[in-house]
Amino acid sequence: MSETAEPRPVVALGTKTVRDALAARGLVLRSHQPGTALATVADLIRETTDNVDEVQQTLLQRADMAISQLQSVTQGRDRYRLGSTDGLLQSLGSEIDALVARRGEGIQLLRLLTNSYADLNGAPKPPPAPSRLPSPRRGGR
Repeated sequence: MSETAEPRPVVALGTKTVRDALAARGLVLRSHQPGTALATVADLIRETTDNVDEVQQTLLQRADMAISQLQSVTQGRDRYRLGSTDGLLQSLGSEIDALVARRGEGIQLLRLLTNSYADLNGAPKPPPAPSRLPSPRRGGR
């Protein structure tokens, strides 16, 4: 039986997000004259990118821990404690939820910042994405 390897999650998700967003508008993040709007936005992008990368790294570590704990259950290797009311994952589940929320907020901020950076650079706007909504009917009430 052949098993195909599952793709590994992107550890540097913030870096990838910025690179892809700017490349779509024909840009790369550069250094700029200190004190300018471009320099300020570029610095915010770098700081936010590092933050998202760190959150993603921590999230992947915690997810691996949860997977390991749950695999021990599915393989019958877990230790149950008679009378214990502790959850199997204890605070790990809540921590993962919080990290997912922080990562999502960071990605949204990166999208806003990269759009601002591209606009300040005068980069052309990307074509609008096709709508997923059905088009309105003509002549209907």
